[in-house]
Amino acid sequence: MAQKGAKVVCPSCGADNLPGTLFCVQCGTYLPSGGPLRTEPLPEQDEANPARPRHDSASQEASQRDLNIEVTVVNTGRVLMLSADREILVGRLDSAHGIFPELDMTVDGGLEEGVSRRHARIYMRDGTCFVEDLDSTNGSFLNGDRITPYLPYAFHDGDVLSFGSLQLKFRITSADDEV
Repeated sequence: MAQKGAKVVCPSCGADNLPGTLFCVQCGTYLPSGGPLRTEPLPEQDEANPARPRHDSASQEASQRDLNIEVTVVNTGRVLMLSADREILVGRLDSAHGIFPELDMTVDGGLEEGVSRRHARIYMRDGTCFVEDLDSTNGSFLNGDRITPYLPYAFHDGDVLSFGSLQLKFRITSADDEV
């Protein structure tokens, strides 16, 4: 969470908020009042030199561009392909509040299945996919186990993530793989 003068800047949308605000007035992101909340995993360190990350950012970005995420919505059978080169917001469309998730669960009965508008985010670091619940009302689950909000959890090819009671199976493929 960055500071601009006396305002608190939202880490998700960049909107200015008054000091002490818990949720962004623009997008609803949780703004921790006790200081910055790290929502990304710490980079792995080189054991010989702990001050230096193990991978350089150029090779990390290249490896992320080479991976795709195939998502099957178990409840409806819908299959989607997502690129792993950027963060993916999982949730429900709410144009009145400016919420346009990359993985929109509205058409899969997201409202009825308990998916929040800003439910979770999925991203990749060092070739590993992570999911982070955004303090959703009905929670997120990795292979049936509830995950703690705002903590990143690694998931792998074949894992099932549930957002509310909507289940999604993930297949992580290389851009060179035949789908």
